[in-house]
Amino acid sequence: MKYRRSAVDKLNTLLFWRDTRITEGEPYTEIRKFDYSSYLPVEKYINAPCVPTENIYDIRDYGAVANNTSFDNAQAINSAFEEAEKTNGTVFISGGSYTSTTVFPKSNTTLFIEKGSCIIANETGEGYTNKALIYGESLESIAFTGGGSINGNGHLFGRRPVFDENMTSPRPYVDIIEMRQDYRKQLRFAHESKYGGPIVLKSCRGVKVCDFMIENSAYWTFRLDNCVDIDITNFVINNNRNTANADGIDLMGSSNVNIHHCFISTSDDGIVIKNALWEGCNSPMTGISITDCEIISRTNAIKVGTETTHDISGISIEDCRLFMTDVYPGSVSAISLEAVDGARLYDVKIKNIYSNRCSCPLFIRLGNRNRAAEVNAQSARAVEFSQRAEKGGIADKNDFNHKSEIFNISVENFEANEVEIPIMICGYKQGGITKRVKNITLQGITLNFTKRPFVDDKRLFIPEYAKEYPEANRFRNLPSYALFLRHCENIKIKALKCNNAPSNRKFSYIKDASKFEIE
Repeated sequence: MKYRRSAVDKLNTLLFWRDTRITEGEPYTEIRKFDYSSYLPVEKYINAPCVPTENIYDIRDYGAVANNTSFDNAQAINSAFEEAEKTNGTVFISGGSYTSTTVFPKSNTTLFIEKGSCIIANETGEGYTNKALIYGESLESIAFTGGGSINGNGHLFGRRPVFDENMTSPRPYVDIIEMRQDYRKQLRFAHESKYGGPIVLKSCRGVKVCDFMIENSAYWTFRLDNCVDIDITNFVINNNRNTANADGIDLMGSSNVNIHHCFISTSDDGIVIKNALWEGCNSPMTGISITDCEIISRTNAIKVGTETTHDISGISIEDCRLFMTDVYPGSVSAISLEAVDGARLYDVKIKNIYSNRCSCPLFIRLGNRNRAAEVNAQSARAVEFSQRAEKGGIADKNDFNHKSEIFNISVENFEANEVEIPIMICGYKQGGITKRVKNITLQGITLNFTKRPFVDDKRLFIPEYAKEYPEANRFRNLPSYALFLRHCENIKIKALKCNNAPSNRKFSYIKDASKFEIE
């Protein structure tokens, strides 16, 4: 029997549908089965470097106490950094778990956490500054290594999810409307006690991370704002996959970045590239390479955009595996390229990508949220910390209005399995103005669709959603299975192969697409 969405269902969705968000209740601290991925290849990614023998500063010599959750080791660790700065030395952490409030690294120092040891956030969320467990600003030549970890205790700072347990099986039919809600009903939305994330670095130059791990973040896991010359290799992030807003690596206005041979498992975006005025960004960002990574994400494995007032260019994404284990729904998108707040996004090369259980393989979205006219540094993040947002934008309404562009994108050799949403390339039409995504080349794309049937959901029209938060599942159930193209120009598609195509969808939806070629 076919599952059909009734006229009443459609009307209710159109008029009354709202995203699930829990805003009341005490912190929910239980760890549920499948909160964390069963696939966790730490040994594949992290070695155990030799412990340095010279120029080291052991935090125990400064009064640190291991394995005592009531003792704050921040003073001891910060004292070790102050001494290490004088000799370009190494702060050494060994012998167990060290509870701490905010730690401040210094220039020309190395944080060496030995394998089996960690710095861990306290259980109250109190005593932190700058929304971070580790915070550095205007530093040069800093390194994180040793095989050990930073632990954010993130599962302690969210509210109880709607669902009593994690979903481990899909629904009988593919219904994007239900899928979006199913994910949100498993989330631990922020309690006001949430303190921030594990590592925040701002305006730093020369950041090196190798053989290092971050676990259980409460928020953005590794945030790099306006930094230059970043090298992240042999690195693991292992988060609770239901902690709301727990991104993996956030590059905010940072350039000259190499991310290589990393494993990330998290609830929100795996690697996300942003460049927003309200986050203190004032210049273009460029030169970002992401290679040989495995990423598990409940939203977008790799994303460029959402908050993008300034230009982003020169991005290379190669040889990556993007997927989901254990829980349902899977990732919203494997790769998302978005410009909706005034930026130009261009010169992006994507090659040799494998995805599994990422609903939408590729989402390219040009929009006009113009968010700088509506938010400031506080209000942009308020909901993520269960706070009331201040009113007022950071820019005039005309500063970034209709300024966004996306052009010169190439994708080659991309295999996607368990596909549920077509490849989407979307510009917009708003207020009599049409903006098009331009110069997109897709070559060697294989789409293997899920074997589950798709809900029969006939739609009279598909809204533009130009001002909405840009995500593939925002468009709900679409009429096509392979391609959804709207307001685009000079699109070339070569060697597109589709397997197990759904019977109640057409191959493509194409509207206002000029200079479109498919071979």
